[in-house]
Amino acid sequence: MLEVIWHARGGQGAFTAARCLGAAAALSAGKCALAFPTFGPERRGAPMRAFTKIADEPIGDRSAVARAQLLVYLDETLLADGWDAELAPGGLMLLNSRHGADDPRVVAIDADGISAAVLGRPIPNTVFLGAIPALCDAVSLHDVHEGIRATMPEKLHERNIAIVDAAFEELTSRDDLPRVGGLGERAGESGTELFDLATAVLLEGEGGDAL
Repeated sequence: MLEVIWHARGGQGAFTAARCLGAAAALSAGKCALAFPTFGPERRGAPMRAFTKIADEPIGDRSAVARAQLLVYLDETLLADGWDAELAPGGLMLLNSRHGADDPRVVAIDADGISAAVLGRPIPNTVFLGAIPALCDAVSLHDVHEGIRATMPEKLHERNIAIVDAAFEELTSRDDLPRVGGLGERAGESGTELFDLATAVLLEGEGGDAL
């Protein structure tokens, strides 16, 4: 199973990204997925977390992820000492930052800059949807495109796919990019099977304020 923890502030679209990744896995990659958020104070700007779980078999455990192979920080100000307690062995932390990192477990990417170049304002969530297929085999870039089409309004498809592609290109152009182990072979892609797998994606509201 691939597990992802998303750290963000309310309004940055962490659950939108978590849900889109789950849809990419279930609807396009032929896997099973869950996506769900957890909130503290339910207000814009408050710290929150979201989770995505992707597996080749149905997922029975719907509890929050304790240690993840991918740990994503949409907001650099949320990073604190001890962050690696949530990182599984061999995992990677993806950080929204213009600065590099000395820790080989940290992959920094200027998500605010990439998203602002397309949208005119920094909304970093879908940047990491482009980063994930560059770092692991659980979903492909095509799968993420399909996840966006399945979970976002049509008017947002083109811009968010452009952000995803820019992030994927930026990361794959790096030398010695680290990778996280994937989930093996893709499952079959018959329409019935995909429908059954799609029902495993847990979709809960986020407030609808993020692209």
